[in-house]
Amino acid sequence: MRRVLVAVVIALFLVVLASSSAHARPNEWHTIAYHTVRPGETLSSIGRLYGVSPMAIASYNGIVNPNLIYPWQVLAIPNAYGHWWGPWYPYHPPYWPGYPYGCTCRYHHTVAGGENLYRISLHYGVSMWHIAQCNGISNLNYVQLGQTLCIP
Repeated sequence: MRRVLVAVVIALFLVVLASSSAHARPNEWHTIAYHTVRPGETLSSIGRLYGVSPMAIASYNGIVNPNLIYPWQVLAIPNAYGHWWGPWYPYHPPYWPGYPYGCTCRYHHTVAGGENLYRISLHYGVSMWHIAQCNGISNLNYVQLGQTLCIP
């Protein structure tokens, strides 16, 4: 019985020791830049811009829900460089008013169940950033069922 108690105490000690060292990493981060969120940006797009993990940006700024960031919010970018799996965007998506493509509607699309801007953009061959800009959508993850979108 005494051996079991000693083994349990040692196991708990090791768990406590391991968990405290696992949370030490964020304290080593420091701010490399400040970024003002533009309409349509996500933590992933901001992370790609700086080569930093989106979850590290959320953690560093105390963001509980990474899907809820707001235009003109200022984020501190940590030096938590990450590796990207998937598409790499060598340029920052355009949001400024002088974007060279106009917002003349070629098509009108009514959002059906299960659709998102990415799938709609693939269907029409138009950038989802451009669709969002022309429709005044600031959160690319949020389109409403039945909403009619202008497809430029």
